[in-house]
Formats: sequence, structure tokens, C-alpha cells
Amino acid sequence: MSSGLHVVRAGVGPPLLLIHGSATDHTAWSIQLAGPLRERFTLIAYDRSAGSIAEQAEAAANLLPDGGVVVGSSFGAVVALEVLRRHGARVAGAVMIEPPMGASDDAPAAPAAFLGQFDHLVATAGGPAAAEFFLRTVLGDTLYDRIPAAFQERSKARWAEIRSDSEALIAYRPRYAELAAITTPVQLIGGARSAPYFRPTLDALRAALPDVRLEIIPAAGHMLQAEAHRAFAEIVTRFATEVGLH
Repeated sequence: MSSGLHVVRAGVGPPLLLIHGSATDHTAWSIQLAGPLRERFTLIAYDRSAGSIAEQAEAAANLLPDGGVVVGSSFGAVVALEVLRRHGARVAGAVMIEPPMGASDDAPAAPAAFLGQFDHLVATAGGPAAAEFFLRTVLGDTLYDRIPAAFQERSKARWAEIRSDSEALIAYRPRYAELAAITTPVQLIGGARSAPYFRPTLDALRAALPDVRLEIIPAAGHMLQAEAHRAFAEIVTRFATEVGLH
């Protein structure tokens, strides 16, 4: 049965499901889809639809063959975590790039005023201005300004999707005490140049998950699969080999 989602597949070998973050689509993985990972794995990238984290985790699980590895960037990493909660027995491992969650169950994914600021900008300056506010908050001004103008415009046009994702994240709670039950191996990845609020969450996940490793890539920020794609491919390949994907 068709998922109704736009899905792109590339390569041969055991499956890696690639889940993109906010303000983008499957093209967030363009370097991977055309790069060396496709020589060892079947890469499955898709365009997420709106919905709660739980709903999106079910959609992702439906695309991932048994025994594959799920790879999530940013919002996609939160979806990957929920896939493990619900379908961990089917998954060989998960790679998570800087999930934008609170570092505790009491810490929201975004400040309480964030959605109000976002909606105010939508009403007064338009959706693309609100999207730029979001992107500069997440990526920082330096990285945002390095993004080619065409990609900036594409991302800003997704302002409604950004708001939907933000609302879903704010409603989600990591439930850290429950993560000890997830025995699936997890690889956490961060960028040394990312906004500082990502690191406490990575550390909290490292402390909570039983089978986990953390790697910080130097000279990379939140979009590290593009900024440091060779290092990212090496980490993913090594991890997939460790969990039995050959």
C-alpha cells in the first residue's frame, strides 16, 4: 500500500531511512543520496507530512524495512527516537543529529513565547519573515547567512510547516526515565559549532539510553550532514557496521 508520501530511494544494500528536519524536505539528504553511502546501503529519503511526533513516527516506521537503521536530523531525530520507542525490535539502530528537545521532561523544546513571536511575525511581516526568525534561532546568524539565497527562499516558503513542527515539538515530552527500556543501539552526533542548547540534550540522551555513543564533529554546525558530509558518512558507516549491517 502506498504511504502517500514522496519517497526517493538510492543505492544498494541494507536500508537506511533518512528523516529530514524542519524547513526542508528529502533534498536535505542530497549529498548522501549521491554520495558514497549509496555504494553500501539503500538510502530511503522522504518528505514528511504534518502531524504529531507519534503520527510521524508511525509514518516513518511504515517506510523502514525490518532490520534497517533510522537516521534523523533535528526534528527528524525526535521522530527517530519515537520510532525506537514504538518499533525498536524491528530497528537495528538509530543515528540522531541534535534532536531539538528539552534536556529534561520539564524543559520545553522551545521558550513559551516562541510560538507567540512566530505568529506575531506571520501577522505583521508575513510567513517567510517568521520562518527566517526560526532559522536564525536554530542555525545562528553565521550559518544562516552562508546558506545560498535560493535555499533560504525555499526554506522560508515552508513557514506553515515550520509552525506545525514547532507545535508538535512543544507538545512532545522526551520521557527520559523510560529511555532505559530502549535497547536498540543509538549513535548521537553533534556539531561543535552548533547553537549551545543542543549539547545538554545530547548529554541527557547519552545518560538515559543504555546502548549509546556520542560524537561531536569539529568545524560543523547543525546542518552537519551537509557541512561535514564525509565525516558524517564515516560515522554512519562505522555505526551501521557495528550494529550488523553489511
